[in-house]
Amino acid sequence: MSYPIDIEQFHHTLFKLKGITGVESGVENLEPIDADMLGYSDNAHLPHAALLRTGGGMESEVLLQLEIEFDYSPESLVSVEFLAWFVRDCARAGTKVQLRPFALPPESPIGRQLGTTLKWHMDLFVDGIEETLEPAFATVRRLNESLETAIRLYHIPLK
Repeated sequence: MSYPIDIEQFHHTLFKLKGITGVESGVENLEPIDADMLGYSDNAHLPHAALLRTGGGMESEVLLQLEIEFDYSPESLVSVEFLAWFVRDCARAGTKVQLRPFALPPESPIGRQLGTTLKWHMDLFVDGIEETLEPAFATVRRLNESLETAIRLYHIPLK
């Protein structure tokens, strides 16, 4: 199947932006998630506000989540700002996508971690998932094509 290449290509496009140091992704079935489950630490990565608005996951819905790490440099802030605009513009055009910050608690049993755990989650909600994830991968293909076009159109600096 060709769908892993779609996600890998999207990772590659994001990773080309200056200051982006890592991109990881995963797919989660949201249908069984209800609002009560959001308090569990296993669900800390989920987009809580979005799921609280709907009382949990929707029928036949998956979350494709990309976790984007950056190096805290001025160049990375430019890349994050560009991605924030890009995601907002895609959402305005009808894609169910959002970009949100994600961080761990300021203190942990191993010490202070404030200032070291900030990442960005790009949450892509795809419904109509019945037997395959192809609708999600088709959405990723479209997003990647749009991102590549925006990078060229706006002359976004790359590594």
